Amino acid sequence: MRGLFAPTCAPRQWRVTALELGPGGLPAAELSWLLACQNAADLADRPGEPPASPAELRGLLVPPYRGRRMLFAATDEAGGAAGWARLGLYEAFHRELAHAAITVHPSARRCGVGSALLDALTEAARALNRSRLVLDAPRTRASEAFAARHGLFIAGRDLRSRLDLRGIELRRGASHERVTAIVQAVEGPQQSRSRHARPAPDDGFVPLHWKSRCPEDFLAGYVKALDCLHASPATAVPMPAGAAVSAASTVSAVSAGSAPEPTPSPTPFSPFTSAEVRHREDAAMQAGLREYTACLIDRTTGRIAALSSAHTADGLRGEQNETVVVPEYRGRGLAVRVKAQLIRELLAAEPSLTMLDTYNAVDNHRMLAVNRRLGFRPIDTHAAWTLNL
Repeated sequence: MRGLFAPTCAPRQWRVTALELGPGGLPAAELSWLLACQNAADLADRPGEPPASPAELRGLLVPPYRGRRMLFAATDEAGGAAGWARLGLYEAFHRELAHAAITVHPSARRCGVGSALLDALTEAARALNRSRLVLDAPRTRASEAFAARHGLFIAGRDLRSRLDLRGIELRRGASHERVTAIVQAVEGPQQSRSRHARPAPDDGFVPLHWKSRCPEDFLAGYVKALDCLHASPATAVPMPAGAAVSAASTVSAVSAGSAPEPTPSPTPFSPFTSAEVRHREDAAMQAGLREYTACLIDRTTGRIAALSSAHTADGLRGEQNETVVVPEYRGRGLAVRVKAQLIRELLAAEPSLTMLDTYNAVDNHRMLAVNRRLGFRPIDTHAAWTLNL
């Protein structure tokens, strides 16, 4: 849902068809069609944002976990482009949810295109026994109006933040002053009593990084560390399955003054498995995504204490993925340290990157503080607009 501005055409019937995703993704012609629609919508809604590349769009169309990806296209009577939607049906966790996004071309807004695509998404999600449909979209007046018309409520909010990497270069044995400021402030000797300061150099943590596939020797530990994503950010130990609602289930009102919305029931999480991790890695590589992971290993136990990952599709824009600190290692400044390590490795491998975006729940104050220290700046807020099916 990319904003719905003033009417530009009379409401009429739209043809919504499913697009087939083959083993190699969409055919070039259909990919080009979707990309043109997406970039036109982004230009209208987010002026100044660089256009998406074909590589980035291909990355959006491949599910990161075992599951299904469905696409829908809306056209007029003459076959002209009006909008498109994607639906993700994941099996690794949150099996009751269907994740989606709707994009409407600026020339076809306020004409029923978004509603027609929402109907198609809802029908598909119900047919596949999902109990909730979640639409990701920037939180704007237009998206709030669309949500109010269709009975959607906010079940989570993420702040998108960006680290500007323009002009940063890493060379052998040297670094640009901004990288020095970012990394040395975190990785240099402990100079302050800040809770996010780097532990002493002999603290027993060993840095490790990899590209694309986790080394087999660390796979089991990587899976266990990923499961700590389900632990509350404010607790020192993982909460029992079903005892806490995820950040994507924190309910707020659609807009100021609106009535309270229904609270989704907590559901037990499904633990990660080695097979799911390998599937995710293979899917990312198939989509052309280059993923990088940095972690800190406890020298005494060999366990992964903290990890952070990011990916890029075109070598120009990157996106930060998960950052995890295993609960018993929290409070030692490892989050900021491992993210700084990731930035160093990412820039060394992808020197043409201009920006790195990250999304965090608006109430995850600890991680937001870590991001601010590293130089990330807020861009906009995204909402998980939710419909009970």
